[in-house]
Order: sequence, then C-alpha cells, then structure tokens
Amino acid sequence: MKEGATMANALGQQLLIDLYSCDDEIITSTTAIQESVTSAFDDANLAVDEISCQVLDDEINIIAIAHHFHFTLHAYPSLGYVAIDCYSFERDIPFTVLMKCLRHSFGAEKVKATSVQRGDFGNERDMKPRRKTKITTLGRVSRTRIQLKQTGGKLKNQSAKVISSLAKKSGLKK
Repeated sequence: MKEGATMANALGQQLLIDLYSCDDEIITSTTAIQESVTSAFDDANLAVDEISCQVLDDEINIIAIAHHFHFTLHAYPSLGYVAIDCYSFERDIPFTVLMKCLRHSFGAEKVKATSVQRGDFGNERDMKPRRKTKITTLGRVSRTRIQLKQTGGKLKNQSAKVISSLAKKSGLKK
C-alpha cells in the first residue's frame, strides 16, 4: 500500500473523457492531435517520459507514459469523437486542467467525464463512477430542436387520432 494511504483514501484516480462533435480538421491530423496532447500536458505541468502515435484506417491512437501516470487517446475522425483514458497513481494530477485544454483544442461541443477512484481497499463502492456531462450552447439548441420536432410529431399523430375518433362518433366518417 502507498505510504501514508489510509483505508478511506484511494491510491489512484482514473478519468474517462468522451469528446463529441470535435473539429474535423484537428482530429484528422496526427500532428494537430499530438500538439493538442502535448499542449494539454504542458498546461497541466505533466512531464511525459514517452509518447507514441499509431495511425489506423479509421482511428488515431496516442499513448503517453509518465511516472505513476498513463494516458491513452483514441480519435475517430469519421465520428467526430475522441475517447481519452487517464490514470494516475498520484492524487495531485490536475485532471480538470487536462480535460479543459483537450476539450478546447479539439473543439468538442459535448464532453462527458467519468471519474473512478482506484485502489480504495476499505470501500466497497470503490469502482462506482461519477459522471459529469457538459454541453455547449449549440449542442443544447440542437438537442432542444430535435426534442421539439419529436414532440410536435407525437402531438400531430395524437391530434389526428382524436379528430378521427370524434368524426366517427359524430357520423361524419365511416
């Protein structure tokens, strides 16, 4: 067990970040992705020992390793989506700074972050994640527009059924 850790303290923290509707120009460029990740590490004062990039047909992967820390990024340009996994054995890693910098760099409209405490030997709820979701103004407008369209369609269908039923009862329609 880590020195100074008590049963109530977790040894590490894992942060899962989902970035939606990212800027196409950035997430299709391996150079832009690597620069964004490097800039986020600089802003968070994280010294990275090793970083590597792998380009596949439909995905770009970045893996970074540091002392008591790893970072993986999977960019899916065709989906406008970036999935990030950060794990730290240190409790003072500024995950919020890292996340905000990456969201800004990739131009994500929506961010979903899930945090998991790892290695809390005294807590049965050790692996229960906490989620936070943030949506940009444009994302909210788009979501509201879709919901209004769906609600309008439902009301239109229900109104047609009511009118048809009333017409049958009054003998106007057979």
